[in-house]
Amino acid sequence: MASGKYFNKGVKALDSPHVGHVVRETDSKIVVFGAGDDRYDIPVSQIKFASGNVLIDLPFYEIARKYKVSREEPLPTDSSLPAADLAQDVDLATYEGKYPKSLFNKGVRTQDEEHLGHVMKESGDKIVVWGHYDWRFDVPKEKIIAVGRNVIVGLDYKDAFKYKVDRDAPLPEEPA
Repeated sequence: MASGKYFNKGVKALDSPHVGHVVRETDSKIVVFGAGDDRYDIPVSQIKFASGNVLIDLPFYEIARKYKVSREEPLPTDSSLPAADLAQDVDLATYEGKYPKSLFNKGVRTQDEEHLGHVMKESGDKIVVWGHYDWRFDVPKEKIIAVGRNVIVGLDYKDAFKYKVDRDAPLPEEPA
């Protein structure tokens, strides 16, 4: 669902060693979370090379000028995702009703109303949250107190940091 050949890789520009990390990829673009609240939706056609990192064939200022978007914008999806089989004039509530169990891509907020990030992976007992400043939180599902448009965790913002893990740590595996 969230992984592919670019997911979780570092992103570099022609003149910058660290633009951010790939948090989503679709057929046509990669979504990169950078420092602070930076987010870049970069077309796959701009990728010059990908191995351990993804090299974008532009200088950083061009990436920022052309592809910077608000982190609060919904993350893009592929046209092949299940939403494609829904009726033409359907609202999000209908989609969520059809796929009620997935927390993927939902915003995550703390009980004191602070934005923690977005759910980028869901395993049996944890949600992986990609946040600001290249932060990653592996939060136990037992901490979830409400799910609607966002996932609300029963933690104050300062307490969420006990679940902060290294961004490059292996992602939790699905239970067998």
